[in-house]
Amino acid sequence: MSSLVPGASAGSGPIADPAAQMASLPRGSDALGDFAASAAPGQTGTVNGESARYTRSYNAASGRECREITLGYGGNERVAVACRRPDGTFAASRPLLRGSLR
Repeated sequence: MSSLVPGASAGSGPIADPAAQMASLPRGSDALGDFAASAAPGQTGTVNGESARYTRSYNAASGRECREITLGYGGNERVAVACRRPDGTFAASRPLLRGSLR
């Protein structure tokens, strides 16, 4: 179950290793996908008790819509990605690039 709390703020900082970032997401959790599906670009909230900000959306090479979510703040900031499934929901996906895409 996700908790969306408007008004949380995320700063800038280094981006963690994508494999470590995926390992930190709870197995079987839809919190990231729920946030990605319901947030507007730039909106902040929380995902599993962590500050989250919908950073941007893009189309993956597969054609699926993906949304980049920045989790944490300050020196603990990292990027997570959620992509649209065929059923229309969003699910956490492995980021293909390391570092900031801004």
